[in-house]
Amino acid sequence: MLKRLFILLCSLGIYQAFASPNPHLLIEKMAEDEVAAQIQSPANGKVDIVASPLDSRLSFTPCQQPLTADIVNDKINKTTVVKVSCDDASAWHTYVQVRVKITTPVVIASQLLAPGAVLSEQNIIIDFVEVQNIRGNVIADPTQLYGVKAKRRIPKGRMIKMRDVCYICKGDNVIIKAKIDNLEIKTNGIAISSGSLGQTIRVKNVQTNKTVVGKVTGVSEMEVKL
Repeated sequence: MLKRLFILLCSLGIYQAFASPNPHLLIEKMAEDEVAAQIQSPANGKVDIVASPLDSRLSFTPCQQPLTADIVNDKINKTTVVKVSCDDASAWHTYVQVRVKITTPVVIASQLLAPGAVLSEQNIIIDFVEVQNIRGNVIADPTQLYGVKAKRRIPKGRMIKMRDVCYICKGDNVIIKAKIDNLEIKTNGIAISSGSLGQTIRVKNVQTNKTVVGKVTGVSEMEVKL
């Protein structure tokens, strides 16, 4: 499908090396377009695609056929190689290196966070990080972290992961919620263990003095099943 598109563009004089006063730029642009067609940008992310300039000493014979572009090994890498070819009687080809940078928004610490620090818009921000450099469960929406606490020391500029924070920390006062049909019951407790969103923790019910187990549903909130 993509090659048919290139053939159509070439028939319009867009991708013919002899139709441009600078065939090097045309070939570089063709390589960039081929890579761009194969990449799906992450949600709210950015994609930067830049071809490395071809050697100015290279000379290209005017091609009587539409040029074709193929990604070498059919794989998009940080540096992707694209083969641009002319398949007429004086056939030739050249290789173009294309730098690919895919970034996605993540929450990072805007200052050093000590253990127990409460996260807020004053100490966390959004930054764009290369997808290849992301490991673990990072967070893209800072509002999800407002009010949570740092479990460990988080240096300035570091990506914040779920394992770095607790929505409920050991010793916190906790609201224990339970649902019976359409009725919701709430009581108070003290966390015996720490957990992030969706994790299971143990909490001591201050009214019954019993330990209950439930899932963290929000900052200082958990839900138990009856």
